Amino acid sequence: MKKVISFILILALAAGMMIGCGKSEEGAADNTVVKETDSEEGTDAAEEAVQETPGEKKKLIWFTEQMDDSQYAKWMEYVVTPFNESHPDIEVEISATADYEQVLKVQLAANGGPDICNMGGPTITSEYVEGDKILDLTEYVENAGLDKKIFKWALDSCKVNGKIYSVPNSYEALMLWYNVDMFEENGWKVPETYEELKTVCEDAQDKGIIPIAFGTSDFKAINEQFVGVALCAYAGRENVKKALNGEMKWTDPVFQEAITTLNDMWQAGWINDKKSHAISQDDGYSLFYNQSAAMAMTGTWSLGTFAEQIQDFKYGAVAFPSLKDGVPPTLCMGAGGVIAINANTKYPDECFEFINFLFNNDELQAQAVSNGLQPLPYDMDESLYSSDMNEVDKEVLSTLENSQSNLESAGFVMWTYWPAETRQYMMDNIENVYLGNLTVEDYLEKTQSIFEKEFESGKLIPVS
Repeated sequence: MKKVISFILILALAAGMMIGCGKSEEGAADNTVVKETDSEEGTDAAEEAVQETPGEKKKLIWFTEQMDDSQYAKWMEYVVTPFNESHPDIEVEISATADYEQVLKVQLAANGGPDICNMGGPTITSEYVEGDKILDLTEYVENAGLDKKIFKWALDSCKVNGKIYSVPNSYEALMLWYNVDMFEENGWKVPETYEELKTVCEDAQDKGIIPIAFGTSDFKAINEQFVGVALCAYAGRENVKKALNGEMKWTDPVFQEAITTLNDMWQAGWINDKKSHAISQDDGYSLFYNQSAAMAMTGTWSLGTFAEQIQDFKYGAVAFPSLKDGVPPTLCMGAGGVIAINANTKYPDECFEFINFLFNNDELQAQAVSNGLQPLPYDMDESLYSSDMNEVDKEVLSTLENSQSNLESAGFVMWTYWPAETRQYMMDNIENVYLGNLTVEDYLEKTQSIFEKEFESGKLIPVS
């Protein structure tokens, strides 16, 4: 959310078709239209009552995060248009905005909003469950057999109090991307341990090369990527799982050592020469594209973008190196985002029909993934992928598939498993640790304090 980047769909609706996150003319629960305004949170959205015309298509608004023209075109080609053509009585429209989660919160609180909503991660749904703002999808999912098709760990992450309130709309992992040509030219070994990572980073610095490209100035949320990786690659899967289940504290020594190690890496300049907080995410990527950086930290959602942007050198991606002896290289993995249904929609069956459509068109999904969209969390026949699919993409997807089937060396991404307020604090304040405004001890003490309150309120996903 991502990731950052991230879940997943966004509007670049051509020819001024932007509808914002308002209710659709036919699909809205009270048959009104809410149009997006210039208000930062959408609180000034105007409502206009519209009478439904008998015989018109049932229009469903699918609200999601911002995307570029290329992403929008792909979602239209492989998902929305095929669904609409095969369902002549239903019309799905994409609506999106950059601050979609905040706008969605405001709209659902007012019993309005879109019919179908993307959310950045499973933990976000808990507040909507408490307010009866989204539907319980358990019966829908089981009747459609999706509980047998979707990876168990992915579907389990969408449960609140044992019931399914959302469905994962992708799965993804954080990886260390590297310039293959540069590594070969310099005789660097792809790092699997902290010492091997140190060797590469220090030699790169000696040669005027940034070790790891990473920028957060325009999107502070992606700080969670390095925090999550550091915790899992140092403390290990089992310890992080215990902490998420309330069996260990974030103040325990192993987690203090993990964040200290991350801070040491930043202070050493390995993470964008101690300037990650001062450059944008795109500028960080550009440093990798133009070979000013040897490596880049991002997730598998960058597959399509990297394939389009990188033409001058070979690149690859691996699990993040182990940061402590005895802990394997870690592929932090989770749901890229989730899709839920507004409890106030007039057409809940039609909304779920659209969700079900996503998981029951393997050839379309394989082509979508071949062209850079993220995979859905179920077994995909690799023979369905395009024959001219990027080889790196194939390797990364194979790594994802192997890791999800054997979770021993898989870590956890924060946007899937961390409770919302704990996650927000950790990603907002790690830069204060880097900049010396907050000690590691104080950072984790506050983290634990927030976590305990969320744990007591039941806002956690049981992690298995």
